Amino acid sequence: MFNQAIVRIGVRYGVICGIASFVLLLVTYLFGYNPLGESGRWSFFVLPVFIFLGMKYYKQFLDTELSFFKGLRVGLAISFYTALVTAMLLFIFLYFFGHELVTEYIAEMQTLLEATREESIKLYGEEIYEQSYKELGSMSLSRLASFDFIARLVVGSLFSLVAAVFFRK
Repeated sequence: MFNQAIVRIGVRYGVICGIASFVLLLVTYLFGYNPLGESGRWSFFVLPVFIFLGMKYYKQFLDTELSFFKGLRVGLAISFYTALVTAMLLFIFLYFFGHELVTEYIAEMQTLLEATREESIKLYGEEIYEQSYKELGSMSLSRLASFDFIARLVVGSLFSLVAAVFFRK
Protein backbone atom coordinates (compact mmCIF):
# COMPACT_ATOMS: atom_id res chain seq x y z
CA MET A 1 0.00 0.00 0.00
CA PHE A 2 2.77 2.44 0.90
CA ASN A 3 4.81 3.26 -2.17
CA GLN A 4 8.05 5.13 -1.55
CA ALA A 5 8.33 6.14 -5.19
CA ILE A 6 5.03 8.00 -4.99
CA VAL A 7 6.17 9.82 -1.86
CA ARG A 8 9.52 10.72 -3.43
CA ILE A 9 7.83 12.11 -6.55
CA GLY A 10 5.30 13.93 -4.36
CA VAL A 11 8.02 15.52 -2.26
CA ARG A 12 10.20 16.43 -5.22
CA TYR A 13 7.54 18.00 -7.41
CA GLY A 14 5.40 19.24 -4.52
CA VAL A 15 8.19 21.15 -2.79
CA ILE A 16 9.37 22.72 -6.04
CA CYS A 17 5.80 23.67 -6.93
CA GLY A 18 5.23 25.08 -3.44
CA ILE A 19 8.31 27.24 -3.71
CA ALA A 20 7.30 28.40 -7.19
CA SER A 21 3.80 29.25 -5.92
CA PHE A 22 5.26 31.24 -3.04
CA VAL A 23 7.61 33.07 -5.40
CA LEU A 24 4.57 34.06 -7.48
CA LEU A 25 2.92 35.35 -4.30
CA LEU A 26 6.04 37.39 -3.54
CA VAL A 27 6.08 38.80 -7.07
CA THR A 28 2.44 39.77 -6.65
CA TYR A 29 3.35 41.52 -3.40
CA LEU A 30 6.33 43.30 -4.97
CA PHE A 31 4.12 44.65 -7.76
CA GLY A 32 1.95 46.29 -5.12
CA TYR A 33 -1.01 43.90 -5.04
CA ASN A 34 -2.28 42.01 -2.03
CA PRO A 35 -1.32 38.34 -2.51
CA LEU A 36 -4.05 37.25 -0.09
CA GLY A 37 -6.80 38.62 -2.32
CA GLU A 38 -7.89 37.81 -5.84
CA SER A 39 -4.53 38.71 -7.38
CA GLY A 40 -2.86 35.99 -5.32
CA ARG A 41 -4.82 33.32 -7.18
CA TRP A 42 -2.31 33.55 -10.02
CA SER A 43 -0.02 31.37 -7.94
CA PHE A 44 -2.41 28.45 -8.44
CA PHE A 45 -1.51 28.17 -12.13
CA VAL A 46 1.74 26.32 -11.51
CA LEU A 47 -0.04 23.52 -9.65
CA PRO A 48 -1.48 21.67 -12.68
CA VAL A 49 1.84 22.02 -14.50
CA PHE A 50 3.75 20.27 -11.73
CA ILE A 51 1.06 17.62 -11.28
CA PHE A 52 1.24 16.74 -14.97
CA LEU A 53 5.06 16.82 -14.96
CA GLY A 54 5.20 14.59 -11.86
CA MET A 55 2.79 12.04 -13.31
CA LYS A 56 4.60 12.08 -16.63
CA TYR A 57 7.90 11.40 -14.87
CA TYR A 58 6.36 8.64 -12.77
CA LYS A 59 4.80 6.97 -15.80
CA GLN A 60 7.88 7.35 -17.98
CA PHE A 61 10.53 6.12 -15.54
CA LEU A 62 8.88 4.19 -12.72
CA ASP A 63 5.63 2.57 -13.81
CA THR A 64 4.69 2.48 -17.50
CA GLU A 65 1.41 0.74 -16.66
CA LEU A 66 0.12 3.58 -14.48
CA SER A 67 -3.37 2.82 -13.20
CA PHE A 68 -5.96 5.45 -12.36
CA PHE A 69 -5.64 5.06 -8.59
CA LYS A 70 -1.86 5.08 -8.61
CA GLY A 71 -1.88 8.20 -10.77
CA LEU A 72 -4.39 9.78 -8.41
CA ARG A 73 -2.11 8.99 -5.45
CA VAL A 74 0.84 10.61 -7.24
CA GLY A 75 -1.20 13.73 -7.96
CA LEU A 76 -2.56 13.92 -4.43
CA ALA A 77 0.95 13.56 -2.99
CA ILE A 78 2.18 16.43 -5.16
CA SER A 79 -0.86 18.50 -4.18
CA PHE A 80 -0.36 17.82 -0.49
CA TYR A 81 3.29 18.79 -0.40
CA THR A 82 2.62 21.85 -2.55
CA ALA A 83 -0.12 23.01 -0.20
CA LEU A 84 2.00 22.30 2.86
CA VAL A 85 5.09 24.15 1.65
CA THR A 86 3.17 27.14 0.32
CA ALA A 87 1.10 27.49 3.49
CA MET A 88 4.18 27.29 5.71
CA LEU A 89 6.09 29.85 3.65
CA LEU A 90 3.04 32.13 3.52
CA PHE A 91 2.66 31.93 7.30
CA ILE A 92 6.32 32.79 7.84
CA PHE A 93 6.10 35.68 5.38
CA LEU A 94 2.93 37.07 6.98
CA TYR A 95 4.36 36.67 10.46
CA PHE A 96 7.43 38.77 9.70
CA PHE A 97 6.31 41.16 6.95
CA GLY A 98 2.61 40.96 6.32
CA HIS A 99 0.61 42.48 9.15
CA GLU A 100 -0.58 45.32 6.91
CA LEU A 101 -1.49 42.77 4.22
CA VAL A 102 -3.73 40.94 6.67
CA THR A 103 -5.51 44.14 7.69
CA GLU A 104 -5.98 45.06 4.01
CA TYR A 105 -7.35 41.59 3.30
CA ILE A 106 -9.78 41.79 6.22
CA ALA A 107 -10.99 45.22 5.09
CA GLU A 108 -11.38 43.95 1.50
CA MET A 109 -13.36 40.90 2.62
CA GLN A 110 -15.58 42.98 4.93
CA THR A 111 -16.34 45.33 2.05
CA LEU A 112 -17.18 42.36 -0.15
CA LEU A 113 -19.38 40.88 2.57
CA GLU A 114 -21.20 44.19 3.02
CA ALA A 115 -21.74 44.49 -0.74
CA THR A 116 -23.39 41.07 -0.86
CA ARG A 117 -25.28 41.47 2.41
CA GLU A 118 -28.79 40.95 1.05
CA GLU A 119 -27.88 37.87 -0.97
CA SER A 120 -25.93 36.37 1.92
CA ILE A 121 -28.76 36.89 4.37
CA LYS A 122 -31.21 35.39 1.91
CA LEU A 123 -28.99 32.32 1.40
CA TYR A 124 -27.59 31.72 4.88
CA GLY A 125 -29.67 33.80 7.29
CA GLU A 126 -29.01 36.85 9.46
CA GLU A 127 -27.31 34.94 12.28
CA ILE A 128 -24.70 33.24 10.10
CA TYR A 129 -24.00 36.50 8.25
CA GLU A 130 -23.36 38.38 11.51
CA GLN A 131 -21.20 35.56 12.84
CA SER A 132 -19.15 35.51 9.62
CA TYR A 133 -18.67 39.26 9.73
CA LYS A 134 -17.58 39.13 13.37
CA GLU A 135 -15.17 36.24 12.80
CA LEU A 136 -13.68 38.00 9.81
CA GLY A 137 -12.54 40.83 12.07
CA SER A 138 -10.55 38.41 14.23
CA MET A 139 -8.79 36.59 11.37
CA SER A 140 -5.43 35.16 12.44
CA LEU A 141 -2.31 34.33 10.45
CA SER A 142 -2.68 30.62 11.10
CA ARG A 143 -6.26 30.68 9.82
CA LEU A 144 -5.19 32.45 6.62
CA ALA A 145 -2.42 29.90 6.09
CA SER A 146 -4.80 27.01 6.74
CA PHE A 147 -7.33 28.45 4.27
CA ASP A 148 -4.56 28.65 1.68
CA PHE A 149 -3.55 25.06 2.48
CA ILE A 150 -7.11 23.78 2.05
CA ALA A 151 -7.68 25.77 -1.16
CA ARG A 152 -4.50 24.43 -2.75
CA LEU A 153 -5.32 20.91 -1.65
CA VAL A 154 -8.82 21.08 -3.16
CA VAL A 155 -7.61 22.59 -6.44
CA GLY A 156 -4.75 20.09 -6.58
CA SER A 157 -7.15 17.22 -5.97
CA LEU A 158 -9.29 18.29 -8.90
CA PHE A 159 -6.29 18.54 -11.20
CA SER A 160 -4.99 15.21 -9.89
CA LEU A 161 -8.26 13.60 -10.86
CA VAL A 162 -8.01 15.02 -14.38
CA ALA A 163 -4.35 14.05 -14.73
CA ALA A 164 -5.01 10.51 -13.42
CA VAL A 165 -7.65 10.03 -16.11
CA PHE A 166 -5.27 11.41 -18.72
CA PHE A 167 -2.28 9.23 -17.75
CA ARG A 168 -4.05 5.95 -16.98
CA LYS A 169 -3.14 2.90 -19.02
